[in-house]
Amino acid sequence: MPEEAKLQSPQDAAPSPFKNLTGAAISATIATGLYSFTNMVAHKLATAPLQTTNTLANRLATLVRTLLLAIGSGATMIFAAIALGLVLLTIKQVFTTIFRKPQA
Repeated sequence: MPEEAKLQSPQDAAPSPFKNLTGAAISATIATGLYSFTNMVAHKLATAPLQTTNTLANRLATLVRTLLLAIGSGATMIFAAIALGLVLLTIKQVFTTIFRKPQA
C-alpha cells in the first residue's frame, strides 16, 4: 500500500505575524462595521417613539430594542477583542524572535 502524502495540518503550523495581522485587520474591519451598524440602529430606535399605549406592547418593544442593541454591542466587542488579541500575539512573537537566545 503506498504511503499517504503527509500534509501539514493547520494546527501544526505556527501562526506567522503576517497571518496574525491579516486576521486582526479583518476582525477590526468587521468590528468597525458592526459598531457603525449598532450606532445607526440605536439612533433610529431612540428617535422613533412607540406608537401604542398598551403596557404589554411597550414592554415587549423595549425588550426587543434592548436585545437588538445588546447583541450588536456584544458582537462588536467580540471582534474588537479578537483584533486586539491578534495584535498582542504578533508583538509577543516578534519580541520572542528578536530576543531568543541562540541554541548552543
